[in-house]
Amino acid sequence: MKLSNIIGGSKITRILYGSDFHGSEQVFRKFLNAANQYNAQVLIVGGDVTGKAMIPVVNEGNGVYVGYLFGRREEARTPEELEKVKRAISNVGFYPIVLEKDEAEELEKDRQKLDARFEEEMRKRVREWMTLAEERLAAQNKHLYFMPGNDDLASIDAEIEGYEHIHNPDMRRFEIVGGYELYGNSNANMTPWACARDLEEDELQKKLDQLAEMVQNPERAICVLHVPPVQSGLDSCPELDKDLKIVTQGGQVVMKSAGSIAVRNFIEKVQPLLTLHGHIHESPGHARIGRTLCINAGSEYAEGIMKAALINLEDGKVKGHLLIAG
Repeated sequence: MKLSNIIGGSKITRILYGSDFHGSEQVFRKFLNAANQYNAQVLIVGGDVTGKAMIPVVNEGNGVYVGYLFGRREEARTPEELEKVKRAISNVGFYPIVLEKDEAEELEKDRQKLDARFEEEMRKRVREWMTLAEERLAAQNKHLYFMPGNDDLASIDAEIEGYEHIHNPDMRRFEIVGGYELYGNSNANMTPWACARDLEEDELQKKLDQLAEMVQNPERAICVLHVPPVQSGLDSCPELDKDLKIVTQGGQVVMKSAGSIAVRNFIEKVQPLLTLHGHIHESPGHARIGRTLCINAGSEYAEGIMKAALINLEDGKVKGHLLIAG
């Protein structure tokens, strides 16, 4: 469905929605820029905002710093080159940490210190993002609803608090432009990796039942649910074996539905106007469950590609939606 480039009058509410940035500096900045480019009034991020790894950049002597990104040796001999290496690492969602040799050896030997440093780097980047976003949003009086996902540690939540134009919708209710209600849930059904916010389906169902009780006007409700509903077409991903390797048959990857039963139950029961999902990077698209439009924007963060959805709301209806990438 096509979207007009111009918002005519004050009745239309335009949302820019993205998810699963996984720490990518480049993707988050593109997302903020896209809000201006497409004249979005409301920005929503639907989870999995932190990265998956730290990359040490070690002083090998004589002022030569070396790091490895996707197995490729990255070398820096000047402060400018060092910044370039750090930027390349940050853009794909990893955390560069510049170390002396003895510091690198110490971290490698002490798992507790390593984990603490990793968490510190995750929190630091989210904090930097929030500072940047607040600065830009304040000038335009726009709001960002920024929610963690199942991959994100509980400590991340504290970095999203205390801003005038940034809010965490996880298990909360907000009123947004146009008289719509916004709700969120950051959890997922259990994954093979047992992530920080993974829950068994019955526990997730209990949380979503609580969320359902909060919804005041389903016909104008937008629910940001990190995991997609099961068997929706928004939750197809490669099947993994017991060793977490991709299953193939006849040279083709075997796909499976990895969404949540509890999320589908919630949507069927509450029937909100719109639900926004992430989690399954490979399944961008939209689906209908009853009167509810469900959207997964997808993710290609590791390639530095910002994937998002533009959604126009008018008079309590979705007037148009479009998946974008860039």
